[in-house]
Amino acid sequence: MTAMPFDAAMPAARLVSSWHTGQRLVALPEAERPASLAQAYAVQAAMVDSLGDGVAGWKIAGASPRGLRGEGPLPVVGRVIASRVLPSDSGLTLPPDTTMTLEAEVAVRFARSVSPSREALDVGSMIEAAHVAIEVVCSRFFDRKAVGQPSFVADNAGFHALAVGERIPFDAESMFDEDAGLWRDGERVGASLNGDARTRPFQSLGFLWRELARQGLAIEAGAIVTTGTLCVPVDTAVKGRYEARVGGARVGVVLG
Repeated sequence: MTAMPFDAAMPAARLVSSWHTGQRLVALPEAERPASLAQAYAVQAAMVDSLGDGVAGWKIAGASPRGLRGEGPLPVVGRVIASRVLPSDSGLTLPPDTTMTLEAEVAVRFARSVSPSREALDVGSMIEAAHVAIEVVCSRFFDRKAVGQPSFVADNAGFHALAVGERIPFDAESMFDEDAGLWRDGERVGASLNGDARTRPFQSLGFLWRELARQGLAIEAGAIVTTGTLCVPVDTAVKGRYEARVGGARVGVVLG
């Protein structure tokens, strides 16, 4: 018997409904569950297209040197929803039934449109600016780690919002290895990552480059890419002002 082709539209519609209503899912129904990353990315694309909020760029998850070596979950990418790119000190409402996860990251903005399948990554000519950012992860699933990586990727890798803050000086050789962390109301709550557990932003960007080349996707001029966490992620259900710092650069978000 020939297997039925996978229909990305059905799980995408379910995830979009959860996005709008805030009602979380234990898991996708088995018949709608992506079984591979290829199916997962198809659901992700359909979900984001159905949201209709536009795409401002990309997020990268798990692309630390350790992740890139395959030690742990494989690195993945998601789309940054345009309506959820926020200036520093914007407010977000905490969900009543789960936590948010905050990460201190470096986000880069592209100076021009690029096609990863046709040209090599050239940080010096392609990247217009680097910023400190807080990625806010809040999955449509109660437990994003329990549903498996394909379902997590289908859920746009848990993306909820991205607060973009001050610029970070850089050149093509920058490692962004200054102290990085998260503070809540002035008290440090997220320690800096070190060694191979810490994202190296331009190495992480290389992973995105290869993935978009594989999928035949482009990066538009002005697109923002957040490259992965530099600090221990902070799971929180506590109200307050959270601030990420990378060296002297800062960005805040207010959870209420």
